[in-house]
Amino acid sequence: MKRGVVGAGLVLAGLLSGCVPAPLRAQPGAQVRLTVAPGSRAVQPVTGEEALYRAPGPGSLLVGTDRAAFVTSVVLPAQGGALVLPTVQTRPGEVVPAPLPATVGFTQVFTVASLQPMPLDAAAGARSVSDVSRVVEAAARALPAGAYTVGTTVYRVVRFGTLDVTSNVGDALVRVNGVRVGVAPLSVPDLPEGQVSVEVSRSGFKTVTQRVEIAGDSVNRVNVTLRPITGTLSVRSDVPADLLIERRPAGVVEPGVGLDLALRPGVVALNVVPRDRRLAAQNLLVRVTADRVSPVICETVAGAYACKLP
Repeated sequence: MKRGVVGAGLVLAGLLSGCVPAPLRAQPGAQVRLTVAPGSRAVQPVTGEEALYRAPGPGSLLVGTDRAAFVTSVVLPAQGGALVLPTVQTRPGEVVPAPLPATVGFTQVFTVASLQPMPLDAAAGARSVSDVSRVVEAAARALPAGAYTVGTTVYRVVRFGTLDVTSNVGDALVRVNGVRVGVAPLSVPDLPEGQVSVEVSRSGFKTVTQRVEIAGDSVNRVNVTLRPITGTLSVRSDVPADLLIERRPAGVVEPGVGLDLALRPGVVALNVVPRDRRLAAQNLLVRVTADRVSPVICETVAGAYACKLP
């Protein structure tokens, strides 16, 4: 039996085992051991979901027992009543394929292995796990203790779509549902239909996160605009002055108006040069902090012009 297939098909079964009634669990003290797994490999999205299949589903179950047994599977789909599959007889160590019907959505399969035939036809049409459990429990009453056991297989049959992500900034990191999938532009295939969280980030830019509805059997396109992380340099002066940043002209500071500039975070060299040449130019270093205002106030006091950081 393929270990990879067993793991993919039975993970959800393990998670749900606490919710399954006792008659539908592996029986303590059972005289027969049962292995069961989907007959085909599940689709493995990059986001990590397990036990997902394209229509019509896994196609079959691979069942095996450690001694001769009668094996019957009851399929409980998300919609409609339960289906009871034909009973197959197994020999020790032999793996037998049992065809599965096509289903849509969440599907549970309860595979019953017994040393004597167990009539389970009454489970046909059952609408709940409890209904199936009652049929198995009733059939087991006629058997000696330890004469049967059950294996549970859980999977979902869904449609898959492709997600195309582009960005105005090259090599931006893309995560889908928190999982790193590569850098934009990129195409992410085999995502199950439904909502996903798409996060696009790059150093020096604000991270963008948005919800995207994945439509099955189609390409879903997302174009993300990343904006630089900036702080605000706010310069005020009581006389007209030219402003230079890193020795490059940045504008004119007018009295009563001032000048506000969006700058990347960090320390910048600032020169404030009054238009009145009798006043001394001011040279200073200002730290610009992301998403905050860094104020600079320049004033003339007793004929002397000076700039300060409040």
